[in-house]
Amino acid sequence: MKRILWRLSGIVVMAAVVVAVAAAMRGQDWSAALAFASGEHVPQIVLAGLINLVGLVLGMLAWRAIVNGAGEPVPVRDAANIFFAGMLVKYLPGRLWTLFVNMRMGTEVGVGPARMAGVYVLNIGVMITTGMLAGLLAAPAAFGPRGWWVLLAAVPGLVLFVRPALVNRAAALTTKIVRKPAPPAYSGRSIRASLLYQTVSWLVTGHHLWVLALAAGADPWRSYLLCVGLFGLALVVGSLVVIVPDGLGVREGILVAALTLVLPLPMAGAVAVTSRAVATLGEVASAAVVYAWATRARRKRARAADQEPAAAASSTAAYASNEDFMPNAAVATAAPADRRPAG
Repeated sequence: MKRILWRLSGIVVMAAVVVAVAAAMRGQDWSAALAFASGEHVPQIVLAGLINLVGLVLGMLAWRAIVNGAGEPVPVRDAANIFFAGMLVKYLPGRLWTLFVNMRMGTEVGVGPARMAGVYVLNIGVMITTGMLAGLLAAPAAFGPRGWWVLLAAVPGLVLFVRPALVNRAAALTTKIVRKPAPPAYSGRSIRASLLYQTVSWLVTGHHLWVLALAAGADPWRSYLLCVGLFGLALVVGSLVVIVPDGLGVREGILVAALTLVLPLPMAGAVAVTSRAVATLGEVASAAVVYAWATRARRKRARAADQEPAAAASSTAAYASNEDFMPNAAVATAAPADRRPAG
């Protein structure tokens, strides 16, 4: 019964995600984007999509590094399934859907709710600080002298890389204040690995924005640092606006404002909306592929588990048959010797 309810709840959540994604995509101004995506720009858009997929995989590895840093390692397949499922539900209103999905799916692979909750909180910190760190590349061009706040926001990430043990101290102090059991300690290596993976993820993903800007006619040199650093910064700032799912509209506003430095306003808007479409489709496609991969592996394990009792029963029956045969064979071979006449 519990399994049936879990499957039904999963269907309901996925249906809600589909509706939320459709609503998010419908709310965009597609006129300039459709004109931009037609004809000669299709190869660049496909390339941007592939670059974005690489960035998503690196982000998953950053998340998995935190998970593995506080307990038994989780296989890549299971980690990817949990990560991308949690990424899909961010389109739903509210900020805790990802946590709920991660906690529920984590129990199926041996990761307890407390451990998964700690991973959720720490991963948010990693994403924010590394996104701001990547944004340092774009801050001078995008904000001028007022971009100092980006450096200030990136400082915690640099501090954590040098002193990752501060994470465990902060967690222990927090649990002591709220009188809760101390969470599992994270290894310094896992925190550093997560910071590195996520920083590279932002920088790689930023290249998809640069490819789109080049297709729109931006100067390669003037737009490079701006685009590579801008995407992570815009995504992080958008995610901090909790009243809209996945920073919808906020991210695009930041991208358009900065891209007007290297593109006309209509083309900047087209690039921003196309970037949103590329990112959303990449997340949905990744989640679907990983889910199919994990489901196939789960069914394969179930079939193997079902075959083990049958194989064991067959082996037992064969052994018993051999036991019955051996005494009869001994009698049959000994009988002719008993019938020989006495000398």
